[in-house]
Amino acid sequence: KDNAAGIAESDYARAFRPAEIPPDATGLSEFGMGMKSAACWFAPNWSVRSTALGENAERAVFFDIDKIVEDSIEELHVVSTQVSADKHYTEIRLDNIRRFPHGNTVKKIKSHLASIYRIFIREGSMVLRIDGEPLAYEDPQILVAPSYRVPDGPDIEWKKEINIDLGEGKAATGFVAIRKTISNQFAGLALFRRKRLIMGSFDETYRPKDIFGASNTYAYLRVFGEIHLRGFHVSHTK
Repeated sequence: KDNAAGIAESDYARAFRPAEIPPDATGLSEFGMGMKSAACWFAPNWSVRSTALGENAERAVFFDIDKIVEDSIEELHVVSTQVSADKHYTEIRLDNIRRFPHGNTVKKIKSHLASIYRIFIREGSMVLRIDGEPLAYEDPQILVAPSYRVPDGPDIEWKKEINIDLGEGKAATGFVAIRKTISNQFAGLALFRRKRLIMGSFDETYRPKDIFGASNTYAYLRVFGEIHLRGFHVSHTK
């Protein structure tokens, strides 16, 4: 459930058609696939309730995937109820979940979500909760030490800002740094697009061999960074 602006009445027909690209595809909703494919993957029965900012109706749509396929249903009934125009939210409910996550899987889901949405959490534009608990992303500590060339010299923060113009509207910005402590699991690069992480989440960091070398090198165990890509196209799976 979120408290964003909701799905407007004029958007309902488009919002629930798979692969229907939104009129403004410059945000996180780009391909019209995410919510629908994820919901169908998790559960055969799901529903969406939403009321849009400034509208006084809550609309609900219910999906029974087996029935839709069996009966070749092409139109879904929208149930509408009156609510205050001050309300705005969207709630997605999954029923008969195929395989409910438990234990370490839940811990891993929390860590991946915090990693994927770390920029929004960091800047305060999103509070992401699971079971009422807000998620937080813990940034690795950066090495602060003298240069190896001058062991007795001043301390240096081992972090390098990058800004690479690749031409034709493509660019990569961000930073690369050295971790204070080694980590076989969490070193590596995180690639972002439109502030959302698309490669290198949590313990699945991106370590191209040309940069990081073999798995026993210091670069592999200590180098990390965040790279923001601009002008690159992606598939709906990112």
